[in-house]
Amino acid sequence: MQLREFMKTRVVTIGPEEAASVAWSRMRGRRIRHLVATDNARVVGVLSKGDLGGLGGAAIRKGRLVGDLMTSRVVSATPKTTLRQAASLMREESIGCLPVLDADRLVGIVTATDVLYKLGRSSTRQARGRSPKPDSRKRAPFLNRIPRAFKQQSGRRDAPLVPTYIRPHGVELGPDDRTYIRGKLGTKLGKFATSIERVSVRVEDVNGPRGGVDHLCRIKVVLNGLPSVVVAERGASLKAAVDGAVAGMERTVRRTLRRRRMAPMKRRRPRLGSNG
Repeated sequence: MQLREFMKTRVVTIGPEEAASVAWSRMRGRRIRHLVATDNARVVGVLSKGDLGGLGGAAIRKGRLVGDLMTSRVVSATPKTTLRQAASLMREESIGCLPVLDADRLVGIVTATDVLYKLGRSSTRQARGRSPKPDSRKRAPFLNRIPRAFKQQSGRRDAPLVPTYIRPHGVELGPDDRTYIRGKLGTKLGKFATSIERVSVRVEDVNGPRGGVDHLCRIKVVLNGLPSVVVAERGASLKAAVDGAVAGMERTVRRTLRRRRMAPMKRRRPRLGSNG
């Protein structure tokens, strides 16, 4: 697989002479972690969320320009760079994104999240020895919202019609992160979709800039006719926390539904009369 097959072609850019505070606002507004700095359509740097100090970096950004904080040594790729080559390059250079250039013209960007997601899907296909069905409704990503007409119908539904609400707290979630979470939920919980009313996901950075095992993912699943179930998992990265929580929720939902199927029906005792 080559980068041109999945790269994002709408790249958000910024000028090196713009204020760092403007860059931060642009990142938060677009829910992204990287900006490509350009000067007269020429790529001159890359600015990450970490370069700007993150949520607690107001002092770092104050009075600074993008050119002061950006990484001017740009590691880039081409549309024909393969997925494996991109992964190796990111690992060797310890970078979180790759601007994609075609004859020095910026045509796209891929992030580490993009690459990890594609590698994961590739590994899954190889492990199973067959290609997954891309149109399988039981493996489709869970939606952000569903049409009003579907909300009025209760009971059984397919995986694509399970509403999922993702709420970050103290952590920035870009579109790639949300897509990954919904895809993971669809893969692991889609088979239970007929028993699920809705799913809520809360992601937190519990330690902030102190680091450590600081990402927490808490998932709540509301089941039809059963008590809701909640699973929480911590991880050193967002992906690790999400993977752990989704895997735990899959086991919990399976056990809960199995108990309902195996629960014996209670026999109704005959009501005794006043003479009996």
